[in-house]
Order: sequence, then C-alpha cells, then structure tokens
Amino acid sequence: MESTGLASPASANVCADSTDGGLSQRWVPSIYRPGAGPPIDLLASSRSHLSVVREALQSLDSYNERIARQPYDFNAWSRRGNCMMILGFPELAVADAYKAKVLEKRAPGNDQERAHIYNLLEAALQACHCQWDAAEILDESAIDADPRRQEETRKRLAKLRELLKRKEEAAIPLGGTSFELRDRIRDGGVLAVEYPWTIERHLRRAPELVKLVNQELRGGETEATCYLGQSSLAKDSNEDMLGMFAAREVQAGECILTDRTATGICSTPSSDSCCNCYARLPENPTQAECCAESYCSAACLNLAMNTYHKVICGKDFTWLQKPAKGLTHNASPLRSLLMLRLLATCVQSGIDHSPLDHPLIARLKPLANKEHLDVFTLNESVIVPIKILEQLGVDIFTNRNFDTDILHSIWTRLANNKAGSPDPRLGFVDEITPHLPLFNHSCEPNVEWRRENGSTTVSFFAIKPIAKGEELFCSYLNVQRIPMEQRQEMLWPWFEGSCLCSRCEKEGNSLRI
Repeated sequence: MESTGLASPASANVCADSTDGGLSQRWVPSIYRPGAGPPIDLLASSRSHLSVVREALQSLDSYNERIARQPYDFNAWSRRGNCMMILGFPELAVADAYKAKVLEKRAPGNDQERAHIYNLLEAALQACHCQWDAAEILDESAIDADPRRQEETRKRLAKLRELLKRKEEAAIPLGGTSFELRDRIRDGGVLAVEYPWTIERHLRRAPELVKLVNQELRGGETEATCYLGQSSLAKDSNEDMLGMFAAREVQAGECILTDRTATGICSTPSSDSCCNCYARLPENPTQAECCAESYCSAACLNLAMNTYHKVICGKDFTWLQKPAKGLTHNASPLRSLLMLRLLATCVQSGIDHSPLDHPLIARLKPLANKEHLDVFTLNESVIVPIKILEQLGVDIFTNRNFDTDILHSIWTRLANNKAGSPDPRLGFVDEITPHLPLFNHSCEPNVEWRRENGSTTVSFFAIKPIAKGEELFCSYLNVQRIPMEQRQEMLWPWFEGSCLCSRCEKEGNSLRI
C-alpha cells in the first residue's frame, strides 16, 4: 500500500513498543532552543511527559481522520497545529496554521477563531526562530483585532521589531550582498528530524533502490564503470551508508561517469540556454513538440519530458524566476526554484504516490536526528511550495501525499545533498544530480567532479589509478592543504560530526600518539 502522506501513529507503529523508552527513541522534537517551544516542557524524559506525547499522538490520529473527512474545515487544521506544537514540531504547526488561515478567509469564522489561528501561527513562527515572519503576522492580526487586543498586539510587535533591529545591527558587519543580509535577518531554523509516524521504508534506502541505481549506471552498456553498494565506511552491515565503487580498473584521468540531471536550476538563464541543463544551444537545437522550448540535445529533451516538463508546460512560473535573476551566490530565491523542479517531477510521476517513494528523493539521506539545523521561513518553506503545488493542480488540503511533513522532509534531503556554485554566464547554479550525492567525501579523494561549463551536467574523473572494487571518493570542498582541525570545521555542515576518511583517521591517530 502506498503512503498517504501524514500517516496515523497507529498505522506507522509509533506506539508498537510497550515501553516508554521505545516511544522516546522515535520521538525527537525539532525545537533546538528550550523556552521558545511548546507549552509543556517535552524535552524532559519522565514518564509523565512521555504519556503526554502518547496522548498528543492519539489526538493527532483523530485530527488526521477529521481532516480526511472535512479537508476544508479550518478548525481541524488549527487543532492539528496545536498538536504539532505540543509534540515539538513547530514547523508543521506553522503550515497547519497557515492552511487554517487561508481556509478561514474563504469561509470566515468568528473573531475568537480567527484570533486563535493568528496566535498559533505567531507562536509557531517564534518557535522556529522566524521573528521577521512572526512580526508580519502580528502586524496583520492587529488590523482586525478589537481595541484591547490591538493594543496588546502592538506592544508585542514593538518588542519584536526591536529584536529585529538588533539582529540587523549584528548582521551588517558580516558584510555580503543585500540578499545575504536579508536572509540573515529573516531566516529561521529547526532541527532536521525523522517524524515518529514516518513509515519504515522512508527511513532507510532499500535494496531495490540500490538495484535501480545500478541499472541507471549501466544504462545501455553491458558493463558499468561504477556501481552502488554499502560504503567501506559503514560501521556494520546494518548501517544505511552507501557508496560508489569501481566496477573495473580505472586509469588516472579517465572519465568514470557523466551525470545529467533534470533537477538543476540557475539564477539567470539566457535565451540561448538549453531549457533543461542551461548549456549553450547548438546551431540547430532540439525543439520540443509541445511548446517553443529548445534543448541542447535529444538526451536533455527526453530527460525533461520524462521527469517534469509535461506538468509545467504552458504554466507561467516567472514569479519564481524573477526574484533570483542576477544572483551570483546562494540565496533564498534559489530554494524555491529547486523545489519547483523536484515537486514537478513528483507530480508528473503521479500524485497518488508519496514523493518520498520517488527514486530521485528516496536515494537522498538527510542529516536527521543529528542536531543539524535547516533553514525555515514561512514563505520559502510553506507558502511557495503550496503555491507551486496548486499551480501544478494539486489540492493541498485533500492530497495528504503532499502534506507539510512530506514537503519538509524533501527539503531536508535537498539541503544536505545539493551542490551549488557561481557560473560566469548563468549567475549561480544549484542542483541535485542523480549520482553525485551517492559519492562519499574524502580529504584524500581518488575522484574529482567537474560541472561542464555553463551547464548543470557533472562529470567524474579519476585522479589516480583505481583498482576494481575500490570505493570512489570525491571531496565536497577543496581541503588539500588545510589542517585537520580546520577541515573538520569546514565539513561540519555535511556530517555534524568527524570526517571518517583515511586521511583524517591517519592524522587523528598521529595527534593522539
């Protein structure tokens, strides 16, 4: 049976363990700073608090059923949002409160119901450290409030504005562009976690996925140059750590793999760019039959048609591209462009399936439950994905395959696996290729990857001779002449822990002697 998005706790076997220890192992709140979180201190581990978690999960089950029956009832969404706050998932409470707000505008409730929605949304945003968004919501809520509540709201808003002013004063000395300054002020953040109701197959990569990737690597060839298997860095045979290996002897300088992707974007595409990979168009480009779009090759045309193009053809998404135009560094408008490609790919493959089952997403591993902080904002994390899905024809109130926990889980996988860099012609290129995320890092790599000029296509080359069966490692950053302690700090965003490569192991052992 396919996932229906936000599965009920019972169906996800959340409470299958008879001990509170079993529940606490699956329940990890995404709030990373105590005090800004839910009304009950759920970070404690006593039985009483775990019983509160059980009760909240049971309530969540009933609200899921209510939403399934009455998807346009704003009260159902706001009540589920309350549940998410109690459980310590304010990012999900933000989305539920926002949906309740949208529905309440369509069929207005009373002043008390409206005030509850605004209060929930503001509290959830504060818990996600989105002070700028919370201030905007407070400002909006004050317009319709009664005089007494309006005065109270204005006081809270003034305090938030003062906090944001201090935040801006602290951000200015760091330098950077206006977009970088804006993102420092507006970006919130939550910990990447695996939600306790997540079904088992979405928690680890299955053997069937490994077989599928190896079929991709073979393509039309009888023998591939590389294959996917369990990494040599894995602690034991049960650990979900994959890696790429040489399928035969490889000579230094040899191209091992060319990785063409459908899920790459750029900030400033030019009129002479391929509509899929953004390479310069040849003199006689390949034309799409359905529209005026041009491609550099039949390979790019077929890739676009088989992944995302059919569902976006004829739809105007310039509202997403316009804010990114001219950017030469990674910034918030690029997040939405990348989500468009991924969501379109998932929608084209079928909205009756969970996006987490899509092979391009299922292969990506997030840094979940490792104290890893992911960016979160009301606009990029909630509003824009909803607008994209609605433009693609998905009803975000009835289709639980695209509920917020799924969308946020997609983003945590993207954030940890995407690769971006400036490009002199395209501004900034950001992408998820099918196979780059499957190469593990080493500070002493035997493979280097290069982006083909002005394109999202990536090629992998052997730096040195590689034996058959040897694991292939690339470097996520240029760390060749950098001391180990500094390397570990630079690589922290990918690992939230120590680098496991042979160079770091050797240097670490020598330091301990």
